[in-house]
Amino acid sequence: MIALLKSLDLGLALVFKVMAIICFIGLFVLLALGVLVRTFPIIAISGYDEVVELLFAWMTFITTVALWREGALYRVTVIEDALPPKYQPALEVLIQICMLTFALILVFYGLRFVEMSSETTPFLRIDRIYWYSSLPVCGVFMTIYSVIGLWRSMRGKLALEKNITLGS
Repeated sequence: MIALLKSLDLGLALVFKVMAIICFIGLFVLLALGVLVRTFPIIAISGYDEVVELLFAWMTFITTVALWREGALYRVTVIEDALPPKYQPALEVLIQICMLTFALILVFYGLRFVEMSSETTPFLRIDRIYWYSSLPVCGVFMTIYSVIGLWRSMRGKLALEKNITLGS
């Protein structure tokens, strides 16, 4: 069962990275195209900024999930380094609880935000729910990885081992 979960975890990590790269490339192409169209006004492109917003929203949260999974988010270690080694596991548990709390808040309020959304984009007339759903969807994955990190840190294992989220 653990081997299956590890495979699923690695598959998800690959999906997150590929999606982030696709969003980044899409943003790059659209923004470069926007600059070219403004420099050489041969054709008019309308509504591309709405797609840029969509790609940026998803890229931001997908990348956050990928970094959250790997424990590679920015972390200030000055307090951790100043503490005696016997208190560091308790601090690790506290950090994981804070991360889990943030992820749960993101899911809860992200869902409320999505439910209250009733607007469409001005030009393309696409429902903004596709933009806003990045909050709860990515929040769910952050919650899952936070629970795993908390479980590992409570067992005395390093919760933020790079590329190792599931396992013993």
